[in-house]
Formats: sequence, C-alpha cells, structure tokens
Amino acid sequence: MRAMLLLLNSIFALVALVLIGLGIYIKVDNKFSVVLDKLSDISNFEGQSLGFLAFVLIGGGVITLLICLSGCLGSLWYNRCLLYMYAIILGIVMVIELTGFILAFAYKSKLESVYRNSLKTVFTNAVQKNQTQVMNAFHDLESALKCCGVNGIIDYTSAGQDAPSWCYLHQEGCSNVIIDSLRKNLPIIGGTLGSVLLLELLGFIGAILLAVALKILPDVKSSSDSREVITDVVLNRRRNYHSFA
Repeated sequence: MRAMLLLLNSIFALVALVLIGLGIYIKVDNKFSVVLDKLSDISNFEGQSLGFLAFVLIGGGVITLLICLSGCLGSLWYNRCLLYMYAIILGIVMVIELTGFILAFAYKSKLESVYRNSLKTVFTNAVQKNQTQVMNAFHDLESALKCCGVNGIIDYTSAGQDAPSWCYLHQEGCSNVIIDSLRKNLPIIGGTLGSVLLLELLGFIGAILLAVALKILPDVKSSSDSREVITDVVLNRRRNYHSFA
C-alpha cells in the first residue's frame, strides 16, 4: 500500500506539472481567450471566456503538487496525520472535480445559446450604434479564428455594411467555429477528469487503509527512502512465494 501511494503520487505530480504548463501556454498564446476577454470588457458579451481556464489549470496544478507532497511524506514517514489530511483534501478535490465533470457535459447543451445569441447581440448593437471599439475587437476575433460575422457574411449584408476582405476567404460564422471547438474539447476534458478521479479514488482508499493499519500496528519500522520501500515490497513477495512453495 505504501509503494502504491508513492506510485500514484508520482503520477499526480506529473499530471500537476502538465496542468501548470498547459495553463501557462493558454494564458500566453491563446488569442481566442484574449479576444473574448476584450469583448467582455467593452460590451455586454455574456459568453464565458476561456481565459479563466488558464487560472483554473495553474491553480489546480499547484494544489495537486501540495496534495502529492502530503501524501508522499505521510507514506514515507508513516505519519497518520499527514495521511488523513491527504485523504480529506483528496476527497474534497474529488467532489469538486466530479462537479466539474458533470457541469462539463451539462454545459455542452447550452453552448449554442450562450455564444450564438450573445455574439449576435454584441455584433448587432455595435453595427447599429457604430461602436468602433467593439467592432475592432470583433474583427480581431474573426482574424484569430478565420471566420466571418456571427453566422457568416449575411450578418454584414443584412446590416447594410461592407464585409471585410477575409470574409470572402473564410465564410463560416464565428459562432459555429467557437461552438465546434468547445464541443470537441469538452469530451476530452471530461474524459481526463474521469481518469484522474479514478486514480484519486485509489489514492484516497490507499491512504485510509494505510492510516488504519498504522493505528493497529503503531510500532512499524519507518523508512524515508522510496527505494527501501519498493525493495521491502519485492522481498516480502518473494519470501511469501517461497513459504507457499
């Protein structure tokens, strides 16, 4: 059980580093998020920006690293307090992730109304009220996503406006591009959360079982060297195999 906890926390640490790296990448390089943030600041755009996802990923990665630290120290030092703290925090994280897992699929059905209707309202108001700043932000969105208008070039022609030159190259509406992108990514996010939940559940059960075992056998010898832990596990298995034979 001790070796299993060390292995699981090693995996969690790698996942945490990946989350932090992905969050930094989204925050630095994702023009899509920047433009949506800009639209939200200068208009009544109600769509949720993906820029917030970067902070969620970075924060989740840092928290995961701290959880890994408590789990590793608790298992290496046979510390029941750290093991129980690890299990409690891991349980809270699992509840939060399960909620996110459910919301990811529940939100999928609302993508069309959130982005299509909100973008249409922003675009129409900007054209009617001649809001140059909003239209410039919308043009930035079109350039980043290689799209035209909300539903296509018809948005410009119906409003009596001249369509930008790129609309003749990329005629798909920006709302369709955004919705398709999010629909493709949400199942991936949901599947990743489901896999992480399974690993965390194993870690939660392992920490509780090890803490309970330490209460029953409080004088067990402690070692802080992970190589000694794995060596003990292998030697015990061999000893039990020869005894059985």
